[in-house]
Amino acid sequence: MGQKNQYRGLVADLMPNIRAMQISGLYLMEYHAENSAVQRLMRRAYSIFQVTIMTLGYLTLVAYLLTQSYNVEDWAAHTVTTLFFLHSLCRTFWLMGNTKRFYRMLDCWNTTNSHPMFAENDARHHQQTLQRQRRLLIQVIILTVVSVMCWIGITFVAQPVRNVPDPENENATMTVEVPQLMVGAWYPWDARHGPAYMFSFGFQVYWLLVMLGQANMYDVLLANVVVHACGQLRHLKEILRPLMELSAAFSPASGIAPSNGKIFTTQSAFSAKHNLKMPDMMDLDYRNMFNNARGQANLIQGQLPPVSVNGDRDRPPSVEDINPLPITNTLTLAKNTDSMVVKEEIFVRSAIKYWVERHKQLVKFVSYISLAFGGELLLHMLNATVILTILAYQATKVSDFDVFACSTAGYVVYSMAQIYLFCIHGNELIEESSTVMEAAYSCQWYDGSEEVKTFVQIVCQQCQKNLVVSGARFFTVSLDLFASVLGAMVTYFMVLIQLN
Repeated sequence: MGQKNQYRGLVADLMPNIRAMQISGLYLMEYHAENSAVQRLMRRAYSIFQVTIMTLGYLTLVAYLLTQSYNVEDWAAHTVTTLFFLHSLCRTFWLMGNTKRFYRMLDCWNTTNSHPMFAENDARHHQQTLQRQRRLLIQVIILTVVSVMCWIGITFVAQPVRNVPDPENENATMTVEVPQLMVGAWYPWDARHGPAYMFSFGFQVYWLLVMLGQANMYDVLLANVVVHACGQLRHLKEILRPLMELSAAFSPASGIAPSNGKIFTTQSAFSAKHNLKMPDMMDLDYRNMFNNARGQANLIQGQLPPVSVNGDRDRPPSVEDINPLPITNTLTLAKNTDSMVVKEEIFVRSAIKYWVERHKQLVKFVSYISLAFGGELLLHMLNATVILTILAYQATKVSDFDVFACSTAGYVVYSMAQIYLFCIHGNELIEESSTVMEAAYSCQWYDGSEEVKTFVQIVCQQCQKNLVVSGARFFTVSLDLFASVLGAMVTYFMVLIQLN
């Protein structure tokens, strides 16, 4: 019997995306419910079979490019098709050779722990991020199926003939019949009629689904992990204000915290009197800080926890409660107030620690994204620039609204949509990270303790550098990259026009 695995955190959120990648044949051997030896062997064999089909189909395109290109227009059209499907092979082999990087990236966020004060905000942003991820996955799957159907449909609109040089007259051409297939490919059999045509047609339909499916599911994974990072940044920005307000509530000006204001480093009078040591925040479990759930709920709502004041436990302490009282009640109030201050010191410190640790984890997570996707992104941008340049040259040859014009427009839209998917989410990450410092500075940090002011200063220093996804450190994935690709396309296109 295979051992069943239960996943949580980011892996659980991206499980539909991971399953779609595994169904398409991408080499992801982990994240299965059953992991017996036989099942792992079958999954490995399935992935190898899919890679073999993809490679064989691509080799038929390369052979057709080398043997059936008779003029510049043929070379341009066949080169675009060959380079277009090179994306899928690059993604497949890149993932096979760097699976450990992808596993490390996905396992980096395998916890769902949150701070009780920020649990509601964290859950809300998690739900919004999850909805965006699922919506994006469904949209891309639908567009993939529609693209394959359009590819099949336009095949039957065009006439299955082409002009080739006449072997008897070098200055003349003749019309020959070609297989009515989605892409031009060379086969060692006559694929124009009969069972050979049916087999070739079915093979290309399956090949198109696998090639586009693997490439698009890979792209969606990149977009979804960036969406997750953006959601975490929004969560961290929004909890800065309640964190500052909580600290200000126990600052020296409020009359509740110790007069020296060092709520993170000094002991209260009660703890010093009884020789109590402040707990180490690295080992602190802030979930057990209160004896009941009501105290946590009050703090989440920005209220002070109820304490025993004159026998009344249903209200927080006020200024009137600090007036001179009988000796017995005064001692009881002092003990309870000091105990409350100790708890609040710990709670504020735990909130600060939660923010810092979450931001550190987010920085590490974004660096893992760049390591996992960066090399393939570099290859994709170089390849896409060449494709768009050739397509711009082909667009100058369009003279009518025909199959050639529709095919050229389809390649342009699809190629630019792939680049835009990366760039729009990468740009969102940059914008979200650039506003963290502004959110920290706009809070009421000046009402907090010296330690809180130091915390805000550190946040502003650490957030001066934006979080970015880089392409092997050659470029940053953003809308500026999208504009750069278009600019390079125009430049190379003008060079081709001059050469022509």
